[in-house]
Amino acid sequence: MSGEKSLNILLVDDDEIIQKSLSRYLIKSGHCVEKASDGSKGLAMIEQNDYDLALIDMQMPGMDGMSVVSKAREIRPELPAVIMTGHGSMDLAIQALRKGAADFLTKPIKLPELDAVIEKAARIRELYLKENRLRQNMARIQIHDDEQERGRRMIARSPAMKQVEEKIQLAVSANCETILITGETGTGKEVVAREIHYLDQKNAQNPFIPVSCPALPETLIESELFGHTKGAFTGASADKAGFFELADGGTIFLDEIPDLTAAAQAKLLRVLETRMVRRVGATKEIPIKVKVIAATNKPLPALIEAGKFREDLFYRLNVFAIALKPLRERQEDILPLAEHFLNAFVARRGLSPAKFSSEAGELLLKYSYPGNARELRNIVESAIILSQSDLIKPEHVILPTDAKGSKLNSASGPGQSEKELILAALEKAKWNRRLAASELKMPYSTLRFKLQKYEIK
Repeated sequence: MSGEKSLNILLVDDDEIIQKSLSRYLIKSGHCVEKASDGSKGLAMIEQNDYDLALIDMQMPGMDGMSVVSKAREIRPELPAVIMTGHGSMDLAIQALRKGAADFLTKPIKLPELDAVIEKAARIRELYLKENRLRQNMARIQIHDDEQERGRRMIARSPAMKQVEEKIQLAVSANCETILITGETGTGKEVVAREIHYLDQKNAQNPFIPVSCPALPETLIESELFGHTKGAFTGASADKAGFFELADGGTIFLDEIPDLTAAAQAKLLRVLETRMVRRVGATKEIPIKVKVIAATNKPLPALIEAGKFREDLFYRLNVFAIALKPLRERQEDILPLAEHFLNAFVARRGLSPAKFSSEAGELLLKYSYPGNARELRNIVESAIILSQSDLIKPEHVILPTDAKGSKLNSASGPGQSEKELILAALEKAKWNRRLAASELKMPYSTLRFKLQKYEIK
């Protein structure tokens, strides 16, 4: 026998001679075999035990093989069942397959055919179990995403974000299937994509699959996105569904789309045009119904000019575009976002409700946030950890220096670091810390914290 794995096989047949001969061969081949003499006993054993394969005779007293297969599929849908009969015909084979049989054998059974059928049935069961585990994992991910994101509405106080909200409503009402979101890193492109997904009542209960294109291994990009068949390449030990298939009925979010290889871009263009995917190594295409939302923090026209992005793919993606402005250009959103991050963090950690002091709020408003909302979130979380109380004070708000080495929340000169500014103010104030704090336009408590931070004595 060609198969290497030992299987737990149930043999259901009322013919004692066939039972003995088949079980002898199967045991000799390394399998474990249990026997049932009729359909009712076979079903009872299937209900009580976990088998890798069931070989079921068609003609038996009481319950025939077709009925056993049908009921076995209800009890254990992962169990491959093979029908055996001495009265084989193509019509009978088709009926058995329609009832859920994995395959069909005619008596007298040829041992090479039996080996091939067993090997095929084992692969079917393994594939079913893998895909079922994948579905369960995706369901757990989706539940976690729902808990994290449902109820989390976009923070839109600025005119720029109000316009984004209007565009989201337009995209949902027009049932746009392809959307392009542009904006700097950290501006909330995935938040907008989730908002579109969850506002669409037809899609909201279906998967939202976020894909970070830069994180995909270059050699496996096509396999991860579109799936592959067994043996398509070294290491492809089983058929695998790609992200597009997993998103069927819902939304796939392709973050940082320019990082796709040229081959993946060409294949993505085909998927967008046909709404069909072809797994790597497959000859047939699989129809999908999925909303595709792509995002980029790079200007695609410039990448097209440089020959790094397909022009035809850009036009196919740019059906409906939403541009997000950086946080520094929508100041009205800073404090509402900060409060949102604050509330979310204390709820997640089981902490007491907290708030920002007015001075801390003013400090947050004076920074440029090159990392946008993502950077603001990190600053807020750091402030909560440092505060150890229900009030966030200025000394708890640690703002990184900008590209010039200066902070926008201090009276800085070009090219000066914060430490240098503090030292200069102290020198000017003859090391009177209160006067220095006044010179720096920061609370005295903040200056004391920063003196400790920079080890200034």
